[in-house]
Amino acid sequence: MTFRLFAFRALVASSVVVCAGAAMAQVPSTQDLVGTWSLTMTSPQGTHPGTLVIKDEAGKLAGAMTGEMGSIPADVTTTETGVSIAFTVDYQGQPLAIVLAGKVAGATMKGAVDYGNGAATGDFTATKGGAAAGAGAAGPLAGVWDITGDGGGGYSFNFTQDGTTVGGTLKTPDGLDIPIKGTLEGSALTLTVVADGLSGTIKGTLDGGVIKGTYDIGGNAGAYSAARKP
Repeated sequence: MTFRLFAFRALVASSVVVCAGAAMAQVPSTQDLVGTWSLTMTSPQGTHPGTLVIKDEAGKLAGAMTGEMGSIPADVTTTETGVSIAFTVDYQGQPLAIVLAGKVAGATMKGAVDYGNGAATGDFTATKGGAAAGAGAAGPLAGVWDITGDGGGGYSFNFTQDGTTVGGTLKTPDGLDIPIKGTLEGSALTLTVVADGLSGTIKGTLDGGVIKGTYDIGGNAGAYSAARKP
């Protein structure tokens, strides 16, 4: 093989690579994005399943996120490398900005999540018209919730959920993890404390990213509220 022929073949090969790279980085079309996406985000506190609906409204993309935070509007824009999805949730009475930056490949979307302008990070996966990737039967309670109430602060829930069945622990200010179990029927939460030598109940109502209710544990009763950690 002559040097000239070798150089020509190398040029062709490099051109193919460049073209392929450009195709992979192309901006997704409106048709690529419009539809219902089952989505799962991660954060240091766990996984957060939800649903993202993207519509084409007079030539402009409009989104709506539905999940543990309720239903809120989302700004959907295309970028040079994919798509950006931005929305704001209420976290302990303060607005928390969440931005998803990802790439679309057919019916799949993947990327990174930014919470509070760099306060925390995670990733996300989504499938168009399908079950949330990796979500299984996890529900809106799964994750960590900070508790405030008549008994003071420093308590938290760490929930697991499979359908209507709820489990997990109640963490005390001194670091003790007390097992809890119960159900979430609609928005009604009913929990039982299952620790040896300690019994009681916790009831509440789930409203987006907040739980409010009452407790009666070991003879101590009162009211509480809990907010999901981002």
